Amino acid sequence: MTMIYKQETTGNNFLPKTTREIILEIELNGKIRFDILLYTIYNHYNVSYKIVNANIEYLNGSNFGNVKLLLNITQDQINKIEKYLGGI
Repeated sequence: MTMIYKQETTGNNFLPKTTREIILEIELNGKIRFDILLYTIYNHYNVSYKIVNANIEYLNGSNFGNVKLLLNITQDQINKIEKYLGGI
């Protein structure tokens, strides 16, 4: 199961009010590769990210561990990414 923890960071005055800066923590459970996850977030949901922290182990082609991403994201994008991650 992929678990999501959102933590809103301090506001940025240069971003539109509909966009928030959050730290998204994702626990990798071996069901999706890390590079595919990043590709989907950036290309499919049009959300740019910065990797804050990553602790990932690769075992027989599966990825386990956790990663923290800094995202500038709208509420609609958050909902879509949560739905995507909930299905993994």
